[in-house]
Amino acid sequence: MHTAFIRVKVTPEAADRAAVAMRALVEPTMAEPGCLTYEFYRDLDDPTLFLCFEHWESREAMDAHGTTPHVADFLTELGPLIEKWEHNHAAAL
Repeated sequence: MHTAFIRVKVTPEAADRAAVAMRALVEPTMAEPGCLTYEFYRDLDDPTLFLCFEHWESREAMDAHGTTPHVADFLTELGPLIEKWEHNHAAAL
């Protein structure tokens, strides 16, 4: 199993729009081959900070996710409004 932990910080004016766009990513992503879990959370202290937890059957399945039309649409819409994107990848022990 491959896991990704992602922190996305957006501009203050984009925070609510980002929340809607992130929720819209969940259903098509969960339908992708190899996707086990795909969850977004909004930080309680900083409404411009979002956390994503992804569990995939393999690194290859996760990498394929990054090439999907719904991810491309998300990045086209919100890419310019993202101030910071940090990610960590881990494999199950």
